[in-house]
Amino acid sequence: MAKDEIEHIRKEQPSAAAAALAAQRGLGAWGDTLATKQGFGWKKSRDCRLYFFTGGLVVAGRDGYMGAYDWGTVRALQYRRTINGGAAEACSTLIDPAGNALTIGFGRPPLFKAEKTALGITSVVNGPGFLYPYMWGDHIQERITQAQLASTLTRIQQGESVNFGPYTVNRGGVADKKYSSTWPEIIEIGFQSGTFMFNGHQRRSTAPEMAKAYVIPNLDLFVKLCHHLSPNVKG
Repeated sequence: MAKDEIEHIRKEQPSAAAAALAAQRGLGAWGDTLATKQGFGWKKSRDCRLYFFTGGLVVAGRDGYMGAYDWGTVRALQYRRTINGGAAEACSTLIDPAGNALTIGFGRPPLFKAEKTALGITSVVNGPGFLYPYMWGDHIQERITQAQLASTLTRIQQGESVNFGPYTVNRGGVADKKYSSTWPEIIEIGFQSGTFMFNGHQRRSTAPEMAKAYVIPNLDLFVKLCHHLSPNVKG
């Protein structure tokens, strides 16, 4: 196993400012600290930190930037790109309830204006390249699902429609701007080359069209919702 080059930082307690912000937002107990690479080439960002708490996270960036996100309200995009089978880019974009977006990790999701509008993004800040983006990216998605799955299901069952970027989910089914299907009509949910699709092997399906996975906020939550609501999807 490769040596953890920021092992000494992982036990670093949050700064006073980060701890105060986490307490103000009710994020609970601190659990882990991550950082960028610490070499000379990273001197402008090596003091940046990503603090994980039981109820969310705090990002301490350059020039005094600091943002807090709780698992119950944050939306997160996950972008990953490979070249010849190897990881080339991996980042997450955190979107707060006001539409302010912060991208952390390596690379940037290629979001067009229409996609930003659909996601309700009003501003974008490019944040630090924290190490281990696959690890913490998956952790962010999982914690969001844990915090939001039950309440989102309740909202849907009570008749509310919930937006996930290109898709809208409600009690009756799922739709995009062009097509819609009832949940019993959805028999397959899957991914191919970074693209999400419904009924991908059905030639005459009228299911919503495929979409790049990185434009679907809270992707893990969305997939689990679809599996829960689709009686004919196996697995």
